[in-house]
Amino acid sequence: MDSTHLPDPEQSSLVALARSIHAASIDPQAWPAALEGMRRRLGASVVIIGHHDFGSGAELSLFEAPLDTDLCVQMAAFSARNPWFLSSEDYVAGRVVSGEDVISPRDLRRTDFYRDFLQPRGLLHRLCGVVSRDSRGMHFLCALRSESERGFGGGERSDLQQMLAHVALSLESQWRWQEAADVSHALLALSDGESQALMLVTADARLVHHNRVADELLRGRAGLALDEHTVHAANPAEQRLLREAISRACDDSAAAEQPQVLSLAGAANGAPLVVVVRRTGPVFQRAASGRRSLALLSVRCGGGAHDAARCVFARHYDLTLAQARVSSLIYGGRPLAAIAASLHVSENTVRSHLKQIFQKTGTHSQMDLVHLHARICPGWT
Repeated sequence: MDSTHLPDPEQSSLVALARSIHAASIDPQAWPAALEGMRRRLGASVVIIGHHDFGSGAELSLFEAPLDTDLCVQMAAFSARNPWFLSSEDYVAGRVVSGEDVISPRDLRRTDFYRDFLQPRGLLHRLCGVVSRDSRGMHFLCALRSESERGFGGGERSDLQQMLAHVALSLESQWRWQEAADVSHALLALSDGESQALMLVTADARLVHHNRVADELLRGRAGLALDEHTVHAANPAEQRLLREAISRACDDSAAAEQPQVLSLAGAANGAPLVVVVRRTGPVFQRAASGRRSLALLSVRCGGGAHDAARCVFARHYDLTLAQARVSSLIYGGRPLAAIAASLHVSENTVRSHLKQIFQKTGTHSQMDLVHLHARICPGWT
């Protein structure tokens, strides 16, 4: 074994390796250092964490030590001719397999994979551990040693087996966090594209996230405002109602209930705000060191446009198109005279439609109708 493969006791002890492996679950940039420690411990020339697809034979290197872009590119190019992966049955999650377990060195030297890929790099021996696998492929931890050295023995196999459990746990943690982060990013990006104000708040109304429309609403202080990271209503009476609704939505001990609908004063001489308060379910909160429910506030500002032809509320109560148009305009905060003018009908006709809407929906006032509409069809475009 040449001097580059001499173990460094401080860097390559299994305890130190375990720490570096789990550190990489938080910071993927730490993987090269962790793999370098494994390489030293195993006396290997190269250590790789990669993925192998059973169907296509394609291989992908995720991390390697030492960093060698050309090696990874060539490994991918020769993946279909790699005799170490001819049978997926040899690879079970948690198992360590040597190259000799799959193909003898003599037979390996007869392959194009050896002549065109391994031999030019002076490599021959391999030790591989299966990090995880499913029906389509597997993630593996692979160590390669030069042809001039002996093959991997029982000591290295035992060490790799111990490392494998830490690598599997670290990668699984990293993947779960990454998946959660990506899903959160996608959902938050989607919320930013909504034309309705959306806010996630804690039980004490502290703002966790809000979209672009909510930011404009809060900065305008028209009915709702943000003071010291907490959402406030315009006047004390409405503030009490808002806080009670949020508190109920975040009460994990209470039975699930229908969304709560509040009407809050908007801008001066403007239409009111309709705030729908919903429970999100328990989520982890760092400040609470545990899981707590959040509340989602969706705020409809009067004067918007609601598409009557696509209205879920209208379909739910089997409203005619004329009734749906009247309902959507009332939902938008329009007075009856303005509705009659926009629909080019008399105000008596609008009142007749409204009476029929009340009968179909079981409501008795315009505000009841707005609240019911908000519960069933909160979307605002």
